[in-house]
Amino acid sequence: MKRLTIILAILLFSCEEVVVIPLPGEQNLLVVEGWLTDAVERQYVRLSRSNSFSGPTNPVIEDATVLVQLRNGPSQTYSYVGGGNYLSDNPYRGIQGEEYRLSIVLPNGDLVRSTWTTIESTTQIVLLSVDRFEENDPDNPGQTKTVFFPRITARDSANYQNYYRWMLFRNGNQLTDPESIILQNDRFFDGNFIPNLFDAYEYSIGDNMEVELHTITKEAFDYLSLLKSQTSTLSAAASTTPAIVNGNISNVSKPEEMVLGFFGTRAISSASQVVR
Repeated sequence: MKRLTIILAILLFSCEEVVVIPLPGEQNLLVVEGWLTDAVERQYVRLSRSNSFSGPTNPVIEDATVLVQLRNGPSQTYSYVGGGNYLSDNPYRGIQGEEYRLSIVLPNGDLVRSTWTTIESTTQIVLLSVDRFEENDPDNPGQTKTVFFPRITARDSANYQNYYRWMLFRNGNQLTDPESIILQNDRFFDGNFIPNLFDAYEYSIGDNMEVELHTITKEAFDYLSLLKSQTSTLSAAASTTPAIVNGNISNVSKPEEMVLGFFGTRAISSASQVVR
């Protein structure tokens, strides 16, 4: 019996296999961020590389050739201005109804391109007014304070699927609390007034209140929705780009290499007033 026990032990140990699971190395993927608007301005594109959660801020790309092409029209060249940012050499505007594509030649010669994307028609903000409510004052227990927030009047165009992003600013600074990516589509209000979502954005007497309504494409809406869902669950290493948020850009020279980010278009309507 003792001999049988020894034999079984030898068989068990000899059959044990050490499994080595290969871990992926640190990825260094191209990250592209660019938007073309219908306002006359120097348009921008930003190029960087993804980084690990434990690493420093994302390294930038300084020596690329960047241009935006109008289908069946001229191209606009962009020059590096620092911080990974490239600005169009001249102010220009995207034309509503036209298609544009971003093209990049990286320092190693790789050609990177976005898909063609259209600038949608602008949905106009008809009226910006100031609404208010009373809330408990955390600095003065037992007392209340008046909080002001924007009330927007804008009508969605009927019989067409529209997608929107809102941006709110206080004294020139974009508000990111409680969230910076505010998205809507007109599935439930096609052709009617756009519902307001802004009573969580607080202003005080004397603040300059500015609101922008961006009409975007479905592809941009889907990308921003995914980005919003990812960034809302990120840890403290917020500078790390979520690896699964890839958009409409690909490496033509090396199709097997993933490119993160997005090149989109937006038609902008804005309104502002001082809170009194």
